[in-house]
Amino acid sequence: MTDPGRAARRRALLAASGYGAVVTLTDLLTPRMRYAYVHRITAAIMHGPLPVLSSTAAMASPRAGAESPEPIARITCAPATDGLDVGGIGSVIEMLAGGLPSAGVRPVVVCRGDGVRAARLRTAGIEVRPVATAGEAAAALRDVDVVALHSAPGYLEEAAVDSGLPLVIAMHNTEIHFTRGRWATFRALLHRAAVGVAVSETVRDFHARHVPAEDVPRMRVVENGAPEAPPATGAERAAARDALSGVLGVPLGDDVVFVCLARYDSQKNVAGTVASFLHALDTRLTGARFVYAGDPSDWVELRRADAIRRSSPHAGRVHLLGSSDARTLLLAADAFLLNSFFEGWAVAATEAAATGLPLVLSDVGGGAELVAFDPARSVLVPNATGEAAAVSDARVASARRHSRRQSNRDALADALAVTAHRVRADPVRRVPPGIRSGIADMVQGHAAAMTHAFGIRDVGADLGTRADPGTRADENGG
Repeated sequence: MTDPGRAARRRALLAASGYGAVVTLTDLLTPRMRYAYVHRITAAIMHGPLPVLSSTAAMASPRAGAESPEPIARITCAPATDGLDVGGIGSVIEMLAGGLPSAGVRPVVVCRGDGVRAARLRTAGIEVRPVATAGEAAAALRDVDVVALHSAPGYLEEAAVDSGLPLVIAMHNTEIHFTRGRWATFRALLHRAAVGVAVSETVRDFHARHVPAEDVPRMRVVENGAPEAPPATGAERAAARDALSGVLGVPLGDDVVFVCLARYDSQKNVAGTVASFLHALDTRLTGARFVYAGDPSDWVELRRADAIRRSSPHAGRVHLLGSSDARTLLLAADAFLLNSFFEGWAVAATEAAATGLPLVLSDVGGGAELVAFDPARSVLVPNATGEAAAVSDARVASARRHSRRQSNRDALADALAVTAHRVRADPVRRVPPGIRSGIADMVQGHAAAMTHAFGIRDVGADLGTRADPGTRADENGG
């Protein structure tokens, strides 16, 4: 008699191969074609409901320095960005906007469109100016002193340059999808800017490879932070765990729960992470579960990960959720796992550390720094594409073709097993001291860049080098 479970796993394996073929073909296209057309088409075809974990308690707004009287603002700065509700940049903007007044900088957020985060900022007393055209962008910048560009759309960048205002350029990621034209634009912006702010050493090194040597000294590192989570009681953690158990439909018991909060996107290596976690369960990891939660920006990535999951006898120990409440998931979890191909500085990982969770991270921007905050419990594993600062679209495409057997899967399996053992031996959560001061250091670093840009006005001024402590906002582990 045929084992129905084995037959189902074979069908899932065939489905995973089919989705893998789609991935291979899609990766032959330009990034613009993939994101502008293919992802929209596959979303229309593959879209479906995903389980969601809702909040079990109210979460404090991520404001920094709100408990202290705010000094009179010396300058007005416009953090300018794309949509606030997608990705980690919106979270960084929200934290900066909440904290900058305490550093004497009045923020006026300029962004593409409106949304939930914009409404929350207004409720907190922060002015937000949504813009959709170059004309609207120019009008929004007329009464500010400095513009800080955070991956802003082209028309906003052009308006900032045309304004003649001092510029700060924030570098949030290792931008592997930049075309030659986009790199030319970035080089011109950096040369025009007073300061370039990279969120990690990896991001700074990556961009330094693409700009003239004379402009590299303009770059300084200001590490991302995250608000320390309000202390949770045992009852709150139990409630979160019960809620997660209800959504998953399984009792969690003493299982060690690894969680990842990220978009379903090729950058995040969802399929490879699922395959490597299943490999760990096959070889050395016991009594553990993996919960991935996020918004699907790439439905092929999601469907492929799910097919890989279903092809394993351990399918019931890997769970794929939609965008869920971050605090509830982090309270329910025992450890945080992020095996991305590239990051600038993962805000979600920083938020996890701020709740006292140990981290298992691939070597991406900010990965080594975050693990160094808590080296006794957190683990850094090699990047599946190779050197983090040398990541490229071609290297990511190659690693995606080998999602079921990526080069770092054994190292990741070892890290998962070690982390599970540590959690069982000592389940007490501890927030690393460096995480506690991270958001304040981030705010001060960006405020210093904005104030410096306003003060010098001469965009050709020599800003020193990385060795100059005045250009480093992370000297004390921020």
